[in-house]
Amino acid sequence: MLLLAPVRVLRAQSKQDPMLQQAYNPPSREGTILFFIQDIQRQTGISISYSSSFLHLNKKVQLTGSEHSTGQVLNTILQGTGIQAAAVNGKIFLLRESSQTQYYTISGFIKEENSKEVIIGASVYDPVTRRGTISNSYGFYSLQVPDSCTSIIFSHIGYETLLHPLPPPDDGQLDIHMQPRNPLQTVVVNGDQDSVTLQAGYIRMPVGYVSNFPSLLGEKDVLKSLQLYPGTGSSLESSSNLLIRGGGVDQNLYLLDGVPLYHTGHLFGLFSIFNGDAVKDVSLYKDAFPARFGGRLSSVVDIRTRDGNMKEWHGKATVSPVSVSTELEGPLVKDKSAMFLSYRRSLMDWLYGRSLTRQYGKYALSDINFKLNQLINNKNRVYLSFYKGQDNMFIPRDNTPFPLDDDYRFSWSNITAALKWTRVISPKVFTNTTATYSRFYNTFSQNSDFKLASAAVNFNGKGVSRIRDIALHNETEFNVSNTQKLSFGGGYTYHNFAPTAYSSNINPGDAIQRPAPKYYMSELTMYGEDELRLFDDRLTLRPGAHFGALIQRGSLYRSLQPRMMARWDFPHEQYIQASFAQMTQFIHQLTTPVINLPTDLWVPSTENIKPERAYSYSLSYQKQWETKWRFNINLYYKLLKDIVTTNTVLNIFDNSDLWEKKVISGDGYNYGSELLLEKNTGRLTGIFSYTLAWAWREFRTLNSGRMFPYKEDRRHNLSLALKYRVKPGWSLSASWKFSSGSPFTLPAQIFPDYDWGRNINGKLDERYSPFSNNQINYLPFITRLNNFRLNPVHHLDIGTTIYLGSTRTLHHTLTAGVYNVYSRSNPFIVSYDQFVTMSYDEIYPLQLYQYSLFRTLPYISYTLKF
Repeated sequence: MLLLAPVRVLRAQSKQDPMLQQAYNPPSREGTILFFIQDIQRQTGISISYSSSFLHLNKKVQLTGSEHSTGQVLNTILQGTGIQAAAVNGKIFLLRESSQTQYYTISGFIKEENSKEVIIGASVYDPVTRRGTISNSYGFYSLQVPDSCTSIIFSHIGYETLLHPLPPPDDGQLDIHMQPRNPLQTVVVNGDQDSVTLQAGYIRMPVGYVSNFPSLLGEKDVLKSLQLYPGTGSSLESSSNLLIRGGGVDQNLYLLDGVPLYHTGHLFGLFSIFNGDAVKDVSLYKDAFPARFGGRLSSVVDIRTRDGNMKEWHGKATVSPVSVSTELEGPLVKDKSAMFLSYRRSLMDWLYGRSLTRQYGKYALSDINFKLNQLINNKNRVYLSFYKGQDNMFIPRDNTPFPLDDDYRFSWSNITAALKWTRVISPKVFTNTTATYSRFYNTFSQNSDFKLASAAVNFNGKGVSRIRDIALHNETEFNVSNTQKLSFGGGYTYHNFAPTAYSSNINPGDAIQRPAPKYYMSELTMYGEDELRLFDDRLTLRPGAHFGALIQRGSLYRSLQPRMMARWDFPHEQYIQASFAQMTQFIHQLTTPVINLPTDLWVPSTENIKPERAYSYSLSYQKQWETKWRFNINLYYKLLKDIVTTNTVLNIFDNSDLWEKKVISGDGYNYGSELLLEKNTGRLTGIFSYTLAWAWREFRTLNSGRMFPYKEDRRHNLSLALKYRVKPGWSLSASWKFSSGSPFTLPAQIFPDYDWGRNINGKLDERYSPFSNNQINYLPFITRLNNFRLNPVHHLDIGTTIYLGSTRTLHHTLTAGVYNVYSRSNPFIVSYDQFVTMSYDEIYPLQLYQYSLFRTLPYISYTLKF
């Protein structure tokens, strides 16, 4: 009963008690609470009663030196614990003041036991308060726990759940090492342990999940895996380009270890530049954007690469029909530093012979990822990462399908580098400082020989387009309590744009002699965000703001972008969430082609071109049945202002006129609904997603000022993907995708262009058209833009992954499948044109042609891991 009595009453009764006034000389100024209690009892013979359930005896304390009695020493060592000393009936009782629970903070890093690589998104749960948190992108967690708590639960879908004893306060950082749930499946199939974290407007996907479903030619692609979920799509069949809720490709912010990328496609966009062997984790934000992100209107794709194994060396090699990839990782100093290296190269130019190269041209791609992970101490860590991707394409003038007058060479590359320093300032404060470098470089050259009256002439021309960024950013997390977390930071980016430049060995006039424009700009960002959990964690609020400013000679743009997310949790694992976000985009992409060649201009906002803005609203409901099933439905609306397009056909290497004269601004309206049903566990897992969407554009000088469907408008998108684990080491998978046809502009009428080729008495006047010497050039009469739709795109893919067995150190895996099982002819490029005719009396009319890329296509790949 005494332990429950009010302390203030007992303290009043015992304030002058001789036991608390008894002289006591401490043997030391430093020690634990238990040390001083035991020494008081030994020296004075006084019995001290306490409960170890709320008194952490191993907590280290320090005296001031002015304590000379038992009461003074006890008051000092118990300061800040909410516990007071009271003398009653010849004993001293250590009592909790008004039965108040005291909290303290535990924090640390969550790592994998085998490799010591940090685990992102692990759950940390206090069974007493039933509150928890998750580890951030660097594996760090911070949680306040009551002094009555004795153990903490750590869990992750890919690892064994761990019940860890709670250390005493001030016992230092608590780093946790979790054991993989099934090491064999980690090597073989990347099976059930890889599960997607899904919240309204947010998807986090471990890279192992990418292997769950069939892929084009066996190439693991994180962006295509994201396309299985609602609200995401692609511009073309099998393209890795992401279209998020009716936005353009340029409206997605791609971050590779925190470094922005400007071009993400290999092989005409059929594969992304993100090597599946190097990627550790990918997150997609569609709405409810955290305040730290800015600079794009539609989405953020945050990709993290692997850190490297700190325990032992491992490697892997994979061979597919189109590429070979290798990886190597291991410790430089065991448990202190590690490195990861991966390399991927295409095999098309090696496997398919010189005759094919002469007929169609030559193409090659390569990727290299490197990461160094250095642990300075348990509070400081440094990461150094590097990426380079290279594409080279050569089209000879005598190629069979499209004979040309020139030889053409295209070469484009991405280079990124990041130096990160993460620091645990206190158990509640974690900070990350990152210096980054990013460069996208695109070159084009042409070579031809022609004869003049007096001599033969060789013509060489070269075009260059380049973007270069240097940046420094900081992100800080302050876990105020279990119900409040503050995030804040900012950064500086130096932009260097050279959108278009062309030079040649022949001077055709002033047009090409004009210097190419260059832009040097500074971008400043700041953000702040407060995440609150109220009403016993049923209500979550996340207000925030992102500020951005673009500074260059002649213009200054500032943008304050408010963000707000509110979620109400209902019983039985369900919630409803609403969000608003304003986003501003300071850079623009001017596009003309239909395939993903890097022939687009990245240009900045200038004195004449305003930044693009988006106002995004969303409402979501989600229900989960334990860990087996998940249902999610979203409604969204997005208003776009000052978005840009071109009012003419654009040649990015033609700097004969300023590109600003070819740009117009307008508005956009995107809205729709999304539905998802997902089964997460068991031998049979799968995804069903459906998106109903509209995307409109409105420009004052286009389409007579009327709204028209955006080129990326897809009314219906549907995905169904299933995976069945026949037995450990053997799984079957299938996926079916459907997408409405994209809008397409067809003329209402066509008529001959008599200024181009005059038709006199039924005969041409010998003027040449660009395609043949006997065709009439037609002019289209267009009444509305995007007034027709192409055929829908759909295909069924099947695949299997089989573990072939292992020796003492080697593991063998075979992956096989069939793309487009029923050989659907999907539109890849559509145009209306005339075929070349070699007869003057045979004039072909204008026709619509559809070119398809893939019909039924089998694949097989082999992986060796050691």
